[in-house]
Amino acid sequence: MHLDGRRILVTGGSSGIGRALVRGYSREGARVWTVARRPDHLDQTIAGLAADRTHTVTGDLTDRTTRQAIVNSIGSRTPGLDVVVHAAGILGPPHTPLAHYPEDAWRAVFEVNMTAVHLLHQALVHLLIEGQHPTVIGVSSGVGRISRAGWGMYAVSKFALEGWLETLADEWKDVGRVYSVNPGGTATGMRAAALLDEDPTTIPATVDILPVFFHLARPGCRISSGARLDARDWIGVDPWPDGARPDF
Repeated sequence: MHLDGRRILVTGGSSGIGRALVRGYSREGARVWTVARRPDHLDQTIAGLAADRTHTVTGDLTDRTTRQAIVNSIGSRTPGLDVVVHAAGILGPPHTPLAHYPEDAWRAVFEVNMTAVHLLHQALVHLLIEGQHPTVIGVSSGVGRISRAGWGMYAVSKFALEGWLETLADEWKDVGRVYSVNPGGTATGMRAAALLDEDPTTIPATVDILPVFFHLARPGCRISSGARLDARDWIGVDPWPDGARPDF
């Protein structure tokens, strides 16, 4: 178990990439916390995993009480946290031009995809500082680096996340590591809702893109903080050797 002893929080663990991360990290020996709004889906995520190493919190990350519940769940079991993966996110109305984007959706998407990330980080800082080689990983998007028409606030919020991660990386030079990971096209429910005509069998499954997330969670990872990575570059790569990918 390559991540034995690592303490990891994954947001958005009820489905998609978040669920794959929870299951992957747990199977590699990490102690994993996850949070999402749907308790039945969280139960499906942790089914069959080691009960003493998986912990769930049900709630909305935009709610202060949920963020505090996460802190309480972690703090009551361990004095520190090693890795946070901000995987939670919502799409908003797809294929909607900015001129017609609904105000309520605009606010809701930014609140989940960016504001909640920032406020959760503030709540967790004291635990991360006590962690071993603390690491923050933001799940970004291709449209958060090169935008395209019709992606609306989802794209805008991912651009904001990229900026937030870059700022944190600069502030955290003497504290820990910060990374942005673009999953690329991945077979998730969110992508299916955005691209109705796409055949999901033609793109990677969520488990295919895990190697980069495994490597970044290692205490011995040597990839420079602030790096912006593409998960597709790591498909099929062994994430466990010391150092970065040989050709990175």
